[in-house]
Amino acid sequence: MRRSYGLAAAVVALAVLTAVKLRAQQDWSPPSREMPQMPASSQLGGGWRGSLGAWFRGADEGLDGIRAVGEGMPRDMGAARPRMVRFMGGSRPVAAWSDRNGDGRADMVEVYRGGALAYQLIDADYDGSANVLRVYDASGALARENRY
Repeated sequence: MRRSYGLAAAVVALAVLTAVKLRAQQDWSPPSREMPQMPASSQLGGGWRGSLGAWFRGADEGLDGIRAVGEGMPRDMGAARPRMVRFMGGSRPVAAWSDRNGDGRADMVEVYRGGALAYQLIDADYDGSANVLRVYDASGALARENRY
């Protein structure tokens, strides 16, 4: 009988630990429903940190440890904004921003925790404001979806 109590206590403890980890993972919220401007190509070396730093609150890496890599850049690299920016902390992704309609504003912001997708903030109608926040659990399954 004692073993069954010990096993039950272990199961409860594991469930509580999993719930605490999941809650800690779900604590991120965007600083605004207004989607961020994509950093200009000229800002990818680090100039994005000052104006966009609020989007990285609670990131695994401090802002100084995050580098931005642009993809899908137009030929004119002056003030052009890339269509996709991956923010990396070492070899792990911290965030990925996509501008799917080319207006210079992110339409999807993905936030990673420990290298795994944790959140997606989506502007589904391309009006500049988020419509959907998806939260993923540690296994990568959709835990919840909030629509605005």
